[in-house]
Amino acid sequence: MTIEELLTLFNKVLNEDGSDPVTIETDFKDSDNWSSLTAFTIVTELEKKYGIQLRGIEIRRCTTVEDLFELISTKA
Repeated sequence: MTIEELLTLFNKVLNEDGSDPVTIETDFKDSDNWSSLTAFTIVTELEKKYGIQLRGIEIRRCTTVEDLFELISTKA
């Protein structure tokens, strides 16, 4: 998985209307659209498309999209 693929996923989930683009520096948990449902959606997509399994506690330790990408990189 590349950072661009992760950003595409986050933008699809958190920025549906295109008004607030997600970047690698984005604190995704501060987004008005972030919820347990969006977290579940991202985890499900990562597992389905890339075979990457994340636990909720791992995501909670991440702040930015870049943090999450670094975590994913250790699992690939």
